[in-house]
Amino acid sequence: MADQEWKGASFKQEEDHTQETDKLLERINATNIPVLLRSSNASLEDIIAEVLQLEKITRLGGDVASTKRLTVEILRIYRVQKDIDKMLEMLDVLMRKRAQTKPVQSAMIAECSVVLHDGSLSKGKEEEVLGRLAHSTENKIHVELEHARFTIELAQLHEAAGRKRSAYDMLRALQIETITNMPRLEKLDALNCQIRLCLELEDYEHAPLISRKINYRALGREEAQEKKMVYFDLMRQYYAKKNSFFNIGRCWYETYLTVKETDKKLTALSNAALHYLISEHSSAKELEDMAECTAFCPGTKMADRATALSEICKRLKSDLEDLPLLYFLLQRFNSIELMRGKIGSRLHELCNTHAELIHFPERQKLLHDRCSEHDLMVVARFYSRIQLQRLGQLVGLSPEHAEAFIMTMVTNGTLYAKMDRVDGLVVFQPPKNATQVVASWNENVDRSVTLLDKISHLITKERMLHNMAAAVGSK
Repeated sequence: MADQEWKGASFKQEEDHTQETDKLLERINATNIPVLLRSSNASLEDIIAEVLQLEKITRLGGDVASTKRLTVEILRIYRVQKDIDKMLEMLDVLMRKRAQTKPVQSAMIAECSVVLHDGSLSKGKEEEVLGRLAHSTENKIHVELEHARFTIELAQLHEAAGRKRSAYDMLRALQIETITNMPRLEKLDALNCQIRLCLELEDYEHAPLISRKINYRALGREEAQEKKMVYFDLMRQYYAKKNSFFNIGRCWYETYLTVKETDKKLTALSNAALHYLISEHSSAKELEDMAECTAFCPGTKMADRATALSEICKRLKSDLEDLPLLYFLLQRFNSIELMRGKIGSRLHELCNTHAELIHFPERQKLLHDRCSEHDLMVVARFYSRIQLQRLGQLVGLSPEHAEAFIMTMVTNGTLYAKMDRVDGLVVFQPPKNATQVVASWNENVDRSVTLLDKISHLITKERMLHNMAAAVGSK
């Protein structure tokens, strides 16, 4: 039984052709080719055919090391002879050979890529070589990194030549995030390039899809700080097109947390505070849905505009004190008092000095509108109903402008109000049913009883302290 051969499986025995390969490559190599061509009547193709003959034997014999040396030497010979077209042609032939192994294919690609960096190619020829190499490595998982790099370089050449759409289509076909052996910074560079091309081509549908491929943990690494700055600069451009000033402010807040230089930190903080001031009145869900396409860190998350204005005043008070004008406005917006008539000169000064306002009339108008909206919210807090004429006097607007503001705020859900045009009356208190009225009374009674209990406790405490003091004095 032991002498019987197992017939159910075939185990291929690897052959060793190292000696034959050494002997052949000692005689035929890229250095000796000029000598061989002069000393014999053989052509370059005849010499290559001799190497290919041994390459076939080593390849079918499973000698990977020898096959790699022979194939690489063939390509090197063509490269040294400056016959780039023939080198690429031979690469295509060798890549499709039967039983060609992945290590051999990788070595051949590496050899051919040398020509891209030796400075011997013109721009047109370099583009052709990159295209051929990208095609040869397409859909081959063991050279996916090389394929990505060839495609990225080719896209850069197309972009430099003004063919941005072609470059964008090339990069979009790549799945950069799935290439595990690509360095992290290289991935960030490629993805930032895709986002930039999307914005330049005004493809605002695909820009957020690409930006989702970047994770805030990757941007948070120390070595990725420069890429992070580029990323958030691009996302600011995207949000500017979407008129989402709240998320522009959040991008500036990320920049503020990233930069080290004092001047840059103050500039980023100033821009963040300003964009929070003019940001839209959107619900927390709407803002979060918009922000999901960006790699914001959780530490910069804020529910809405009011929360953002309150939080940055608390968190960043020490730095905001170096920006007195903005800090003053933030304090006014966080207060429960009318402000339109008190900060007119400050607003004018800010609009004429701030870099994010001076060239943007629409943003200046937004800032003035937010002041009027703040005053309307303050009035609605203290009045259940008020004459429209009197409301306009309080907030410093004409009745027509006050009515327009109220309509806008009611539409976006910032304020509840109903208007009686006949009597010129604005009602801020929503109607309540019987259950709500009883619940309100019950709440008020509970609050009053709680206050009475607290007052009674304080009075008893004071009496006890007074009696103790009197007893000590009598002794």
